[in-house]
Amino acid sequence: MPPRVYGRSLTSTRRPWPRWYTINNFLQIDYVKDIYQAVLGMDSFNTVKGDPKSALSNILKAMDLKSKEMKEIQIYTDNDIRKVFDSVFYARKYRDQIIDTVGVAKFSQAFSKLQDSSLPYEERVLAIESLLSSQEAKEDLRDMARELIHFMEPENYPLWTRWIWNKERGTGSITYVLKEGLKLEKDEDFFAAVKELKDTLSVFGLDVPNYFGTSIFLVYAYVRYVDYATLLAVDRKAGGLYPSHLSTTALVLGLKSYLKVIQVANSKS
Repeated sequence: MPPRVYGRSLTSTRRPWPRWYTINNFLQIDYVKDIYQAVLGMDSFNTVKGDPKSALSNILKAMDLKSKEMKEIQIYTDNDIRKVFDSVFYARKYRDQIIDTVGVAKFSQAFSKLQDSSLPYEERVLAIESLLSSQEAKEDLRDMARELIHFMEPENYPLWTRWIWNKERGTGSITYVLKEGLKLEKDEDFFAAVKELKDTLSVFGLDVPNYFGTSIFLVYAYVRYVDYATLLAVDRKAGGLYPSHLSTTALVLGLKSYLKVIQVANSKS
């Protein structure tokens, strides 16, 4: 079970960058810097409009909107279930199955447990994971539960899905920025590494009061590494172009509908 407070990382005794010390137990800081510079890079593969800082700002705003909705939503109807599943891109395929075979009452009970911060983390995850019986569904619902807990309590829990860190296989985007030869062995290692990443990104300028910045970074790193045309079932854009890296990051984070709200609000301001 992950701790509610992730503890302190030790301060490095060397200075890999001038004028500041960095926390450096797990991460290869050069790797972090390269990916963060790519996030803010003026590159046609990054944002459609060529304004990555604005895109990053909108993604953070959309994450705040998703956080608020997932904290407050109550499950009374099929449409409420749809809202939850539509906010988690890889879990949408189970939406109708949950509605048809689990039903509103049972899902509402499970989702209330997920929202209850007084319960142990693993108990909250299991409430959603156990709704379906197949192994594939359980794995996806486990990721879904962890993602939603992250959005409900972003100040306490980082995003943890199999493509962020797969404990059994030792894979995931967090491994892209680890020191050479370093392997995360247990849950506490993962949480400490993400906390270290949060502190490092804060020094680089992505200074947010929760784990949303690390979520964007780690999903972005995965999007860049994997052929995202096979990751997401999305249509090609006009001219045969695929969505930009930051756009795809937003899709993976389930932010499409929330970004539309921001776009409409900006158009009226």
